[in-house]
Amino acid sequence: MQILIITSPTSRVKEFHISKMHLLLGAMAVFLALVAVNWLVAASVNLTRDTLFTLGQAELQEKKIVTLAEADYEYKLHELQARLAQAQQSLGQLDSLRNQLLLLNSSPKVIQKELLPETPLALGGPLKLSSEIFSPDETYGVRLDRTLQDSISLQTQVLTLQRAFAETQVSMSGVPAGSPLPFEVAPSSGLGYRIDPFTRQIAWHDGTDFPAAYGTPILATADGIVIKAGWSGEYGNLVDVQHRNGTVTRYAHAQELMVQVGQKVKKSQPLAKVGSTGRSTGPHLHYEILRDGAPAS
Repeated sequence: MQILIITSPTSRVKEFHISKMHLLLGAMAVFLALVAVNWLVAASVNLTRDTLFTLGQAELQEKKIVTLAEADYEYKLHELQARLAQAQQSLGQLDSLRNQLLLLNSSPKVIQKELLPETPLALGGPLKLSSEIFSPDETYGVRLDRTLQDSISLQTQVLTLQRAFAETQVSMSGVPAGSPLPFEVAPSSGLGYRIDPFTRQIAWHDGTDFPAAYGTPILATADGIVIKAGWSGEYGNLVDVQHRNGTVTRYAHAQELMVQVGQKVKKSQPLAKVGSTGRSTGPHLHYEILRDGAPAS
C-alpha cells in the first residue's frame, strides 16, 4: 500500500509505503492498547467495588458491635433493676424483723410508744456529688458494671443482716423479757428480803408479786415448754415453763390453769388466770425467773 502526503501546494510530496506486515502490527498494537485500557478500567471498577464492600462491612460490623453493646447494657440494666428491687424487698423484710424484735423485747409502755406518730426519718453524711463518685474517665459500661457489683454487695450485706436478725429473733424469743401480764403494773413485792405478810417478820422472797384482778390473763414471757402445771403447796396453782437457754419461769397463785405439762407455748401466750390460791393474801401473780434452779432477777 502506498500513501502520499502533501502538506502545501509548493511542498514536496511525501510518499510512504505500508506493507501488510505493517498493517498487521498496527492492528495488534491497537488491540493490545484496547485490552490494556479495558483491564485498567476493570481493575479500577473492582478496586472501587472492593473498597465500597469493605467500607460497608466495616460499617455493618460497627453497627453490630454497637447493637451488642446496647443489648449488653440493657441486660445489665434489667439485672441491676432486679437486684435493686430484691435489695429493697430485703430491706423491707429487715425493717419488719427490726419491728418484730422491738415488740419482742419491749414492755407494754414501750409498745405504746411505738404506736405514737413516728418522728421524721433523719438522714445525714458528707455531700458526694456524682462527679466525685464516678471518674470522668470511666465509660458508661464501667460505671454500670461497678454499680451492678455494688448492688450485689448490698444485697449480700442485707441477706447477712437478715440472717443475723432472724437468729437474734429466735434467740431472744427464748429469753424471758417484758411483763407477764397484759399491762404494766408496779410490783407489790420484789425479789429479796421483805416483811412477810403473814408472820410480819423479815423473810426472803423468791420472786416478784404483781397485783391484778381475778381472772386477768397470765402471759408467757418467752417461748418454751410447760414442765409443771398444777397444785404446788404454798404456790397454789402453778405453771413452770422451761426455755431454750435452760431458764425456767414460774407463775404462781393462779385461779385457773390454761396449759398442760409438755405443751409448747409462745411468748405472750396465756398460761393461766390470776387468782389467790396457796399462801396468798389476795389476787396477784407471783412471778419467778430461775437459772440453774436458783431465783434470778
